[in-house]
Amino acid sequence: MVSAHWEAATPTLTSSEHPSLLYDYYGFPEEAYHIQYPCPGANDLAVQIQSTLADAQIHVELDSRRGLDHGVFVPLKIMYPEADIPCLQLSLLKGLDAKQHIELGRALTSLEIDDLLILGSGFSFHNMSAFFAQETADIKMRNEAFQAWLIDTCANRALAEAIESSG
Repeated sequence: MVSAHWEAATPTLTSSEHPSLLYDYYGFPEEAYHIQYPCPGANDLAVQIQSTLADAQIHVELDSRRGLDHGVFVPLKIMYPEADIPCLQLSLLKGLDAKQHIELGRALTSLEIDDLLILGSGFSFHNMSAFFAQETADIKMRNEAFQAWLIDTCANRALAEAIESSG
């Protein structure tokens, strides 16, 4: 799973056989910090993905210490409540360069692994201070304009055109 909550200088995959959870949020009831999701990791799969991406000239680091953040365990807890599927998390790249992420996505499509599910997790808007702040007409207008641009870019325009026009 690719979560919007982890950025690294180099694409990085979790590789623990028993990933812990990162409670990387704040301001929620105490119970939110005791959620469990004891899914297995998949070190062998991480190594296989690392090798496949190396063939595409993309260097991937493996991190056996990092746990899964809430952008991973919250949706998976709903989708697979038994926590019985092996899980890996792939970082985003610092700087969030669209072209680099598209190249990474294309390389991921070359994975020939049965029963592999690649998910993305996150919102188009993720500023918690602004999220909980009183909404003004200006903020609402800017959010709606951004959301409209995002939908148009992702759904209606050629990807290359969208990247070129974004500067």
